[in-house]
Amino acid sequence: MDLVIIGGGCVGLACAMISAQNGLDSLLIERHKSYGFETSSRNSEVIHSGIYYPEYTLKAKLCVEANKNLYQWCRKYNIPHQRIGKYIIATEESELGKLSELYQQAQKNGVDNVEFVDKKRIIKEEPNIKAISALWSPDTGIIDSHALMNSYYQLAKDNGAMFAFNHEVLGIEFRKGMYSLSVKDTDNNYFIVETKFVINSAGLDSDIIASLAGINIDEAGYRLNYCKGSYFRLTTAKSHLVSHLIYPLPPVNMTSLGIHITLDLMGGIKFGPDIEYLADRKKDYSVDVLSKDKFYRAISRYLNHIQPGDLSPDQAGIRAKLQSIEGEYRDFVIEEESKRNLSGFINLIGIDSPGLTCSMEIAKLAVNYII
Repeated sequence: MDLVIIGGGCVGLACAMISAQNGLDSLLIERHKSYGFETSSRNSEVIHSGIYYPEYTLKAKLCVEANKNLYQWCRKYNIPHQRIGKYIIATEESELGKLSELYQQAQKNGVDNVEFVDKKRIIKEEPNIKAISALWSPDTGIIDSHALMNSYYQLAKDNGAMFAFNHEVLGIEFRKGMYSLSVKDTDNNYFIVETKFVINSAGLDSDIIASLAGINIDEAGYRLNYCKGSYFRLTTAKSHLVSHLIYPLPPVNMTSLGIHITLDLMGGIKFGPDIEYLADRKKDYSVDVLSKDKFYRAISRYLNHIQPGDLSPDQAGIRAKLQSIEGEYRDFVIEEESKRNLSGFINLIGIDSPGLTCSMEIAKLAVNYII
């Protein structure tokens, strides 16, 4: 093959699509029985606008561009979505300074249409929200992530990309300008796939794939932290309480965007995600019922008319974070590894939020290293 893509999440599928559209003989290898089984299907399904991320980071630059492009993509390919907008709220005077800083960050990043709104406007638009001021982001929305992934998959296949589901990469060897990938299927049959280029889009295990290629992931700063986020769903009897995305101010270290209110395309409401760093990297997708009280306390700070009994466990996802629990902010890694004597090996590591929004932009950068 010209190119092997490891990992069939949203970004990997976008890489397969764009590489095939550019005439590369591409093969995507995915250990699950189909695409999107992990992070890409276990998230808030939000189209982000690029407000939060430090200026000049990949997350900031790609997200601002991706926001516009993704809405155009949704219209072109009939991907279910809604540009419903988001309020980032301050609930007390002490938060107004942070809200102002966030507005300034949005301006630095080139995010269009973000504006301050006062308590009167909030009461009019969201009468059940307790806030004294907010930022209004009209270009934040929600999307059917499965339909988005399916559009990438179908276009990739239509342009000749190949897919090997139920296959896992066990070894990578680089000799004389070619990569030999040792691959196993679920029947324990072993194969060797040879390729000139590799895109490592393996999500939660992208650091492991990098280490298989011979990279010291600790020296490179590539070792991932598993950060679990759970969601609780609001009873349908109270799904009328809000009509926009509602976000509290994010934590100082930006490990998450806080337990926020997300609407889905069916009109339901869920709350989350919270933060739980997993020390043993176990892929545990259970939702702890006992965390309901924590969710209720966080939500009742800014939402009226709810009781603990209105919440029920929904889903959990795991973020592949380069940032440790008390560490500094980390950007996406999108790196062609020639400096590590791995010419043509492209690492996509630490693709957490806003990775879904930026999936095409990330894929373009990765494939552009090749073409």
